Amino acid sequence: MTIRQYNPPHVGGLIYRTYIEPFDDISANNIAESLGVACSTFSRLINGISNLSPEMAIRLSAVLGGSPESWMRLQEAYDLWKAKENVDTEKLSRIDFDKVA
Repeated sequence: MTIRQYNPPHVGGLIYRTYIEPFDDISANNIAESLGVACSTFSRLINGISNLSPEMAIRLSAVLGGSPESWMRLQEAYDLWKAKENVDTEKLSRIDFDKVA
């Protein structure tokens, strides 16, 4: 029996729920400014329109904490979950390399 992992959150949604929503004095524009990126760029990330880039992971690490690698792992987990939902592997079969001459 295979247990499917719960849908991991998009990095942007996680950022919004953790670093913006709970605080009255912090806005997406404040964080975008601290990150040194356009507000529209950060808005696309927190709204799940664009994915996290390695460059943004480095910026998030410097401004919000955590390592760039941990930010990228969150994005990778989201991407892989989405791919597993969309890629049909029913008609694929494993190659048996022991039997290949």
